Amino acid sequence: MFETYSVKMVKMDASNITSKTSSLKALILKAWRERWTDIQWGINIKTILPRGVSGDLYNLADCILQQAMVGCGANQLVISYLKHSLASHLVSYAAVLQRIAKFDAFHKPHCIASLLEFLESFLDSITCRSKMEEEVLAFAVSSIILWLLQVYHYSLSKYPSSNHIQSQELLEKSTSILNAIVHSDFLLAMFYLAKQNDPDEYNEVTKKCQEITTFMMMNTQFKAPVTIHETLQKICNMDIDKIAPLNNKMETVTHCLEALIAVNVLANPSADMQQLSSQLLMVQRLKSYSLSTLYCELIRACFIALNDASKDASKQAIWAAFTFLKLPQVIHYLHNICGTTNKDGEYSTEVVEAFEKLLQSTPLLDVVDAKNSCNCVMSLLDPLVKLNVVAESQLAYFNQKRETKDSMLQKLEPTGLQGSVPAYFITRAEPTLAGILKTMGGDFHKTQDSLHAMLCQIVGGTTLDTILAVATVEGKLKLFVSRLIKFNEFALISASEKNAPQSKVYIFDISFLILCSIVQDYGAEAVLDENGDSFFEQWVRECMPQKGVHKSPEQILQKCDSQVIDIFIHHLSAPDFDFKNTNLKPHDLCINVCGVIKEILFAWEQGSISSADLKRMLDSLRQKMASLAVCASSWLCAYVNVVHQDAILKPINIIQQFLSAPSEVELTQIDNFKERAILMCQIIRKLQYDIHPPSVLKAKTLNLSHYIVSKQPILEQLQSVWDDIKTRGYLHIDATHIIDSLLNTAGPVWLVTNLLKQTLKFRYQDDLDRSVDIVVAIFHLDIEKCSQALLLYVLPQYLYNAKLCNELVEPQSAILAKLCVYCIYAALEHSISRKVTTSRKRRHDDSEDLDAICSSNKVRRLNDNTSDALYYSQGQSMGIIIKEPLQSALEMLFKSFSQLAGKNGDVTPQTQFIFEFISYAVQCGQDRAQVVLQKMPSEIVPTLIKALPDNFNTGLILRLYDLSTPYGRKDTARDLCLLRNMRLRPE
Repeated sequence: MFETYSVKMVKMDASNITSKTSSLKALILKAWRERWTDIQWGINIKTILPRGVSGDLYNLADCILQQAMVGCGANQLVISYLKHSLASHLVSYAAVLQRIAKFDAFHKPHCIASLLEFLESFLDSITCRSKMEEEVLAFAVSSIILWLLQVYHYSLSKYPSSNHIQSQELLEKSTSILNAIVHSDFLLAMFYLAKQNDPDEYNEVTKKCQEITTFMMMNTQFKAPVTIHETLQKICNMDIDKIAPLNNKMETVTHCLEALIAVNVLANPSADMQQLSSQLLMVQRLKSYSLSTLYCELIRACFIALNDASKDASKQAIWAAFTFLKLPQVIHYLHNICGTTNKDGEYSTEVVEAFEKLLQSTPLLDVVDAKNSCNCVMSLLDPLVKLNVVAESQLAYFNQKRETKDSMLQKLEPTGLQGSVPAYFITRAEPTLAGILKTMGGDFHKTQDSLHAMLCQIVGGTTLDTILAVATVEGKLKLFVSRLIKFNEFALISASEKNAPQSKVYIFDISFLILCSIVQDYGAEAVLDENGDSFFEQWVRECMPQKGVHKSPEQILQKCDSQVIDIFIHHLSAPDFDFKNTNLKPHDLCINVCGVIKEILFAWEQGSISSADLKRMLDSLRQKMASLAVCASSWLCAYVNVVHQDAILKPINIIQQFLSAPSEVELTQIDNFKERAILMCQIIRKLQYDIHPPSVLKAKTLNLSHYIVSKQPILEQLQSVWDDIKTRGYLHIDATHIIDSLLNTAGPVWLVTNLLKQTLKFRYQDDLDRSVDIVVAIFHLDIEKCSQALLLYVLPQYLYNAKLCNELVEPQSAILAKLCVYCIYAALEHSISRKVTTSRKRRHDDSEDLDAICSSNKVRRLNDNTSDALYYSQGQSMGIIIKEPLQSALEMLFKSFSQLAGKNGDVTPQTQFIFEFISYAVQCGQDRAQVVLQKMPSEIVPTLIKALPDNFNTGLILRLYDLSTPYGRKDTARDLCLLRNMRLRPE
């Protein structure tokens, strides 16, 4: 029944339309016969089309033009009726354009000329007045462009055989109109939409352009209008960056990269190439840098940090390793992804340009060269030559440019550390690390003595720091640790054998101490496997404090065996302490020394043993195995952490006794005691500082970021760091450690809130830009949590709180929007790179081929990055999915925007902020803007256009939506037409 009724309704509607169309045709004929004026036409048409009814429903434009084009020439009276209908909104511009485009009687030159003249008369007024028109106008613009090209092509083909003057007029008129269309932002944007919607029709357009170009080249008699070539080229080159460029200005100075690299080396020094390069390419997008500028600023950033690290051996080692080992690999990796080579393929043009720019920073290069006792530019160029990024000729050229400077610097005394770590030490440490790894990958029965000697040798001075730094930046630290754990396990078994010599115990001892030191500096989660079952890994999980979090002293003691403790204490109390005659193995001693030290402490507190006996027992412990002192101190620190203030003096005195300087007897009679004592003291001192912080001055030598080593309130500490940033103009690496500890102590919401307050205090644009760059880099200590804190907790206060809302004025409002956008893209990049890294991650094992590592003359090859290069260089927005917590944060943010985006054209501080946010999202995100803005409610942009029409342009609107989807094209057409109407309305 319902279906029958529907069919009847459709038939009735169709018959009704046919009836109306017939009435309209009759009215047109009557108007022509009676020679009505356009005003009379306007009065009489209302008898057929009531108020508010569009003539498009009944093909009014088609009917009028059919009647107007009956003869050889156009009927101007009938065309005047169409003009009136267009002006009185009876027909749409889209319908008129589509009807003109259907006229294919090109053999009627007078009709064509009239249509061109008519088209030219309303070209500047073309717009939409209803939703139905919005969807059709883009097709209509594409159709009229194709028709104009057909007119041009037909007239060209008849030139000069037919009427020479008439053909020339048609050619010039069609050229003029085409030129006007391609120079109209609105019409060109609509044409771009049509191209996205129907690529086949666009191919017809380009094909016609090519035919015209070919024909003009063949017809030598014809003198083409000057603008036609440029117009045809523009029609065929409909790339969005060419038709509607954003005109982003590249910043001349970056403050972001130095801080970002400083944070990266602190938070994740062993980050792989993909993670690091994705961050750098993100900065390039945000700042619109050329690749050469990115390289130059990256090298400058590393040199600045290397200069800052010159007073601390461990920091200098990691920065020298990063600068001279990892940086060339990063540049090579980026070059493979998006770099270009010279014509002969000898070198990267961007890298050479970057070094030309770098050499202009003479003061920085001079200071870095002096402090590191080497030519840093050449030290960086050498590996780039080996990687085929720079040619030998460039090496000689840059060497000559720095030669005169170096000769002057050699007269000066080096200003860095006495045992500084210049580039050649780092490059020498690389084969040393490779040799150690290869040795540890072999048969320990054959290599244990040489490996023991090698480990003892590298502990002294800065060699261990240098080797660990090299292992870290090359991503081999976890491999180094895993093999050292296996060596430690081998030493443990060897030392546990009956009548094993003391040297076996010392091998276990030195390897255990090196592992402890590495875990303290880099964190267990960074270097150990999650479920490792070796003795050392179990001891770390159960006994060792991590990031300032101590284990329960009672929990540690649960692993102890009371019988072993009794035997241990009995032998330890004897004047001649020796375990050779017992069955106690090294790991038994390490586990049970906690129970022993507890008994010794309680006995001393109760006066059962004298201070002299205590000193003798503690000295005996560290002499037999320095790791016993570390295990005992670990329990003592956990105990001090929970007992009353009055009871901590004696446990701390015991720890201090372990730290006392080695005696002459210990140094001369015990093998390698000096090296083991150095490591033991470093480890115990860091354990002690966790529970009993020293002054700030002493703490500067320690990389302890899990707590604050200061008696200052945290806000004052942040203020002092910020004052230092304002004075220097960049983030010092020492400040990076302090801010990391503040983040871990006070949390991301506190840090984000206070850094934003400091940023918004600036009044000058340069200061605001520099501040935002540094703050975003700081947030990379934990970009996901900091971005979440900014979007969900801090920003809403500025949008809703009446007092804070007063701060949303220019330029602060734009800076806050810029900061939010930077954080969103940084968090998105972090999520993507983490996903890629996780999918490619594999566990290190002994089967890894180390021959390539050990071969000193074999250069690393990173050319096998085809898939990665494809991933980074092609349509990166494809397949990108925003994940939690960023997705929820963006949804909440857009919900707030819907509530705040001023209705009925109202302009508020929030309205301006929302516009700035969207604008920066498009400028900085480029191809990723649509991914971020995809969940934005569709009514926000029209609301903003009504409030701020002068702020919008077609380039911005074309980039807001995903034009590969129908909804994206529909919303874009709507916004373009709204902006057009806002601009066409009378003032």
